[in-house]
Amino acid sequence: MLKRRYKPQKDPRVDFIVKFQYDGNVPESAPSVVGYLRVSTTEQKDEGVSLDVQRERIVAYCKMFQHNLIAIYADDHTGRNMDRPGFQAALARMVETDSVLMSVSMDRISRNVGDWTYLLDTYFGKGKSYKLLAFDCAGMDPRTATGRMLLMMRAVMAQGEIDSTSERTQVAMDHLKAQGIPCGGLPYGKVYSKQLDEHGRRIVVEVPEQIETLKYIRQLHHQGKGIKTITDILEKEKRPSPRGKEWNRAIVRRILQREGLLTVRQFDRTGAIRDTDTVARRIAELRAKHLNYSEIGAQLTRENLMPPVGSKWHAQTVAQTWNTTTTYDPQKAIEIAVGLYRANYSLRRIGEELSLRGMTPQRGGVWHAAQVRQLLLLGKAGV
Repeated sequence: MLKRRYKPQKDPRVDFIVKFQYDGNVPESAPSVVGYLRVSTTEQKDEGVSLDVQRERIVAYCKMFQHNLIAIYADDHTGRNMDRPGFQAALARMVETDSVLMSVSMDRISRNVGDWTYLLDTYFGKGKSYKLLAFDCAGMDPRTATGRMLLMMRAVMAQGEIDSTSERTQVAMDHLKAQGIPCGGLPYGKVYSKQLDEHGRRIVVEVPEQIETLKYIRQLHHQGKGIKTITDILEKEKRPSPRGKEWNRAIVRRILQREGLLTVRQFDRTGAIRDTDTVARRIAELRAKHLNYSEIGAQLTRENLMPPVGSKWHAQTVAQTWNTTTTYDPQKAIEIAVGLYRANYSLRRIGEELSLRGMTPQRGGVWHAAQVRQLLLLGKAGV
């Protein structure tokens, strides 16, 4: 069976720790360990102590039980998904060195039940060779039915915690906004100060440099300058940008809209086709051509194939539609792939046909030749 290979992603948020000095010599037979740390925000990483505490616990465990800790990776990112450079690098190193993935708790690895299902099915579950050790579920063997059940129950609790927190936060923010109290992200030109009002909330103040930039943007717009020209001027003059990022057209467009200088053009979609089956078939055809969700959305909009609500497609809407109209059925995919292979279809054509028939790989997306070859190997087609 072919193994999926990962390449570590280089990112400044990833904390590479390659070697550690132990008090004693580690036996050559000692199991190797890849550690993983996570906090939710950049502020927690820069100002908090959680990463240090997690790191010390992993190092202490490996010293006590004479494990060979070869690397530790860290992220400052939410645990709702696995799109984290540090975690992907940790998985890649684990596969490369056949190591144990170690973390202080399951929710540091992920707070998403779907992600845990994927991790157990791909790496740590029944019939898999990789091992996982999270301190809060030590002794639970995911390769057994009981261990998997307990781990999945813990994953449900972790996701429930973050969902409940998000829900309470949103309700509180909606209540404050209804009273005219600023909360959440502030528009360009304003920031929260360290001063508190009589209710203990941080006072919102204006940033002089950004206010001056807002006046400059309005001036450029009144001179007839377009969004791209304004963006180039701001970037060239190194004007202060939101969150210190580079200026781009999306940022300038939002500022102009917020200032009432730019209106969103409303498209006439009276003749739009909103039939779910027609749209789903067209998405499958475009997905079979290896177009990404943004490209598919743009093509659907041009063809006047609209979502149930709205006047244009967004990448996330395309992804949701694709995920709800496709299925992951490995047995059926194997049968289709073997049949097409025997009909002299190429691996690429087989992948396209699978997409057209609403079949997706385990993690969604499109079929590549390597994934099709794996199906044929499982079906013993002799490729």
